[in-house]
Amino acid sequence: MAKTRRYPTTEHSGCSSRGRAARPRSLEQRNERHSVMSQDRRGGGRRSRAARASGGIPQLPWQEVRNTYGPTQILDEERIEALHRNSMRILSELGIRVLSERALDIFAEAGGIIDRENMTVRIDQSFVDAALATIPSSFTLTSRNPAKRLTIGGNAMAFGLVAGPPNVHDRVNGRRAGNAKDYNDFTRLAHYFNAIHILGNQVCAPIELPANSRHLDTYNANLTLSDLCYHCTAIGRGRAIDGIKMMAIARGATLEDMRATPGVITIISVNSPRLFDDAMADGLIAMAEHGQPVTVTPFTLMGAMTPVTLAAALSQQNAEALFGVVLTQLVNPGTPVMYGAFTSNVDMRSGAPAFGTPENAKANVIGGQLARRYGLPYRTSNANASNAVDLQAAYETGMATWGAVLGGANLIYHAAGWLEGGLTASYEKLVLDVEILQNMIDYLKPMPFAEEDLGFEAIKAVSAGGHFFGSEHTRSRDLLPVLSAPIS
Repeated sequence: MAKTRRYPTTEHSGCSSRGRAARPRSLEQRNERHSVMSQDRRGGGRRSRAARASGGIPQLPWQEVRNTYGPTQILDEERIEALHRNSMRILSELGIRVLSERALDIFAEAGGIIDRENMTVRIDQSFVDAALATIPSSFTLTSRNPAKRLTIGGNAMAFGLVAGPPNVHDRVNGRRAGNAKDYNDFTRLAHYFNAIHILGNQVCAPIELPANSRHLDTYNANLTLSDLCYHCTAIGRGRAIDGIKMMAIARGATLEDMRATPGVITIISVNSPRLFDDAMADGLIAMAEHGQPVTVTPFTLMGAMTPVTLAAALSQQNAEALFGVVLTQLVNPGTPVMYGAFTSNVDMRSGAPAFGTPENAKANVIGGQLARRYGLPYRTSNANASNAVDLQAAYETGMATWGAVLGGANLIYHAAGWLEGGLTASYEKLVLDVEILQNMIDYLKPMPFAEEDLGFEAIKAVSAGGHFFGSEHTRSRDLLPVLSAPIS
């Protein structure tokens, strides 16, 4: 049979130098060995076959993922235009409150209607149309390893590490506050797993480090423990510029080089409803001035930060996102921008965010329709609200992931490790998510359909009631997709 193992693996530490399992020397060791063997027997399925084949963690190779299937259309063109018109009314009649004096000045110079007393900006559709005319429909992100350059836009798709939780959890050490050691370990795992393409904004906050300089420590970890692109912290101007400069140093590039070939990205979170704070606005301006991509993402939870209906939530999301898009182009026309979506509902009994719901999945799909209406790359997430790595975490993540993929997302943020509604970065959830992502990557590959794939001669060669395990058609093929799941 043809050899099928191609992925790098690690040696099984429980084997002797001659390849046989080490003999247990005590009752405790015998009991431990019996427990491990029992778990192996219970495991079954693809995981045990993979373990027998390699003794390590099989995974797909690093690759740029392409969504080869067309995105789903939930709303027809007429309803998408109705959302657009409603969004334009929000911008022109109600406006957005902006707490940054510099941003207010930029809009005033461009002809926006400014209420200085209430710090509110109103703009009409002409601002949106002018901005959209200068934004590229796709762009690249180049890390210190050019082989891991990402395309953002078109049918390209990238998955990001969880970002932002204040806490960390694993089964051995329990739940704890974010810290530098765990930050470093998560970064190492993101580098190891090929299904993770980009680092987010601090996988966990290392709270033992000084708040005014910890971003430097996390950028340093991103650059020395991985070779992936990363998200700059845009809480103010200084943190964003530090992230740009450190990536430039790691690449041996100048800031002008970075402007031509961006290497970092940021996410500007709108404080819904209809509020841009000063730190986010200043971070956006700094990134745009240096030509680095900006993702504008309203945090729109139905019933809390928006009206409770999905159509109203999407109208507000759209208005807030387009407002940030306009600001990037007023600062520096041609700055790459992503349309960000983070719309879901809340548990009206507790007020807690709910993710992976039907509403969240629909919002992921319709958000993609809106992004394509404006010709913008699309960012969304596959979050869940479970407090444990359990069935709820799996089915909510699965549903949200399908919504993001069917919506044609170019960047799926928080794709690996998100737990407890974003309050916790989980090691076990990261591994579970990697399996979900690998399955999705394999699913998105086109189905082979050559003459030999139709297999008429293979069917002819096996008698009725026989089997194909040993047939040449089976033996000649790469069976690794069957072995690429680290858990199941």
